[in-house]
Amino acid sequence: MSTEEKPLPEQEREAEIRPLNPATLDPLGRISASSAAEIGDAAERAAAALPGWSADARRRHRVLAGWAEAIIAYADQLAAALVAETGKTITEAHREVRDSAAALTYAARIAHRLDRGGDPLVAHLIREPVGVTSLVVSWDWPLLLLLRDLAPALAAGATALIKPAPQTTNITHRVLALGRAAGLPEEAAQVLAGPASAGRAAIGHPAIRTVAFTGSARSGAQILRSAGQGVRRPVFELGSKGTIIVCADADLAGAARSAAAGATVTAGQMMMTCMRVLVDRRHHREMLDRLTEAFRALPVGDPADPRNRIGPIVTPGAGELLAAYLSSVAMSATLYSGGQRIHPDALPGYFLSPAVVTDLTLDSPLIQRGLFGPIIAVMPFDTEPDAVRLANATPFGLGLGVWTRDPARAWRLTRAVPAGTTRVNGYRTAYQWLPSSGFKASGIGDGARR
Repeated sequence: MSTEEKPLPEQEREAEIRPLNPATLDPLGRISASSAAEIGDAAERAAAALPGWSADARRRHRVLAGWAEAIIAYADQLAAALVAETGKTITEAHREVRDSAAALTYAARIAHRLDRGGDPLVAHLIREPVGVTSLVVSWDWPLLLLLRDLAPALAAGATALIKPAPQTTNITHRVLALGRAAGLPEEAAQVLAGPASAGRAAIGHPAIRTVAFTGSARSGAQILRSAGQGVRRPVFELGSKGTIIVCADADLAGAARSAAAGATVTAGQMMMTCMRVLVDRRHHREMLDRLTEAFRALPVGDPADPRNRIGPIVTPGAGELLAAYLSSVAMSATLYSGGQRIHPDALPGYFLSPAVVTDLTLDSPLIQRGLFGPIIAVMPFDTEPDAVRLANATPFGLGLGVWTRDPARAWRLTRAVPAGTTRVNGYRTAYQWLPSSGFKASGIGDGARR
C-alpha cells in the first residue's frame, strides 16, 4: 500500500477535505474542515447579524440583485467549476448558473416589493398533497391537537397515521369513528395504539413524508432524529415557557387574572401554559398578591363538576415530580403561595394547589425546563431591556403576552422577544385561521399547518 493509499489518521480526516474531479479523479485541492469552535463562532455571528440584516429591505434588495449580476458576469468560470466538482455537463452547468442568477433576481424583487413582472413566461403553481402524514398527538388536548393537523391534511388530499398518547387512545378512536360515519374512508386516517415504539414505527416507514408532533422538546428531538433518517418534513410544536411581561403602566388586575387563567388550563399541563410573569419591580409585591388572589378564586376539584376550574395532574408520578421540584426550589427561592397537594372531594388523584414562586435565579429548573403544572414563576425587572433579557433567557419561544397601555412599547417588546404567538393585553387567545408554531426549541417546520 502506497503512502497515498493509506487511510488518514482520525484527526487528519477530520481536519481536511480532499475532493476529486468526478470525471478525471484529479485532486481539486485541500479544504480545511470547520472545527467545533469555528462552527459555534459562525452561528453566533449569524445570530448577531440577524437584526441588522432583517431590518433593511432596501439593502437586501440591493445585495441580492448585485449578487445575481455578478453570477452572470462570471458565468463561464462558474460553469467550468461546476463541471469539475460535480461531473455534470457544461450545458447543464450553464443552465444551473442562469437559474441561480434568476433565483436571486426573483428574491431581490420580493425583498424590495417591486416585482412588476414583464417576463413572457407563464408559470403555474400546482399544489400536491404531501403524501402520508404521521401525527404523534399529545394527551393534553387530544382532539384539537389531532384535528388542527389532520383536518387540513385531509382537505389537501393527504392521508394519515395517527399515534395518540396511550392516555387518550380511546377518545381518539371515538372521534375517528364519527368521521367515518360522515364518510371518511378508514384507510385515510388510521390509529396506531401503543407505547413509544408504535410512534417510532409510525414515523419510520418509508411511505411517511411528513411528521407532525406536539409535545416536549426532548421527545421532539428524538422524533426529529427518526424523521431525519428518511428526509421527512417535520412540523413540530414543542416545549414552552409561556411568559407574560407586565409593564409599569399595565392593568395589574387584568394581567394577574390573565396569567392565572393561562397557568391553570389543563392544570397547567398544556404547551401554551403561562409559566412566568415578568413584572416591573415597582409592582412586584402587588403582582404576587394579585396572582395569589386570582388563583384562590379558581376552585380545584372534581373535573366533572362544572364549578371547578382546576383538575388533577395527569398521573401521581407527574404530581410527585412537580412536588419534588417545588421542594428543591423552596431551598433557594420563595414559595409565595400554594404548591401543596390537596384532596378535594375525597378524590385519590394528585391535585395541586396553584403555586406562586419568586426570588428565582435564571438557572432554576422552573425557568429553564418545560415543567408542566399550575405553577407561575414571578421575576421583577428594572428596565425594558432587562425585561427582554429575562424573557429571552430560556431555550423556548412559543407563547408571549405583553401588558402595557403604550402601543409603541408593546410593539418594541413583541419584536424583541421571539415567540410563535404573541398577545398584547391578553394571553391564551387562539384563532384557528392563524399559524401556530414556535421559535428556538419550541418548534420547527411549517407552523402554519394549513
